[in-house]
Amino acid sequence: MEDLMLALIWLGFFASVFFGWYYFLQARSKERMALIERDKDVSEIYAKREFRFRFPWLKLGLLITGVAFGGTLIVFLSSIPTVERVIDRTDGFAIFIALMLFGGISMIIAHYVDKPSKN
Repeated sequence: MEDLMLALIWLGFFASVFFGWYYFLQARSKERMALIERDKDVSEIYAKREFRFRFPWLKLGLLITGVAFGGTLIVFLSSIPTVERVIDRTDGFAIFIALMLFGGISMIIAHYVDKPSKN
């Protein structure tokens, strides 16, 4: 019975992917046919939709650096008895807060560093 359910789940997944792809192609074909019927140039319309994806390596690098800096700071601060008691009282949640704080600060820095200059 469990194998049948697993097979139905996979069948449903692949059927939904196939039909999504099929209806996408069908809609694109209808759109192009409508443009051809109205005597429009298809190349002009699709040339305007040019989009280049750039992976944000700088932002990712700054985020990882900020989280690592926060983790390193917590490791060094945990040798102080007062900070160690705070970490023990919060069941380690203070470590999570420090990581998120420094990760957030690094994302703010990354936003301003990666922002294009207005010349």
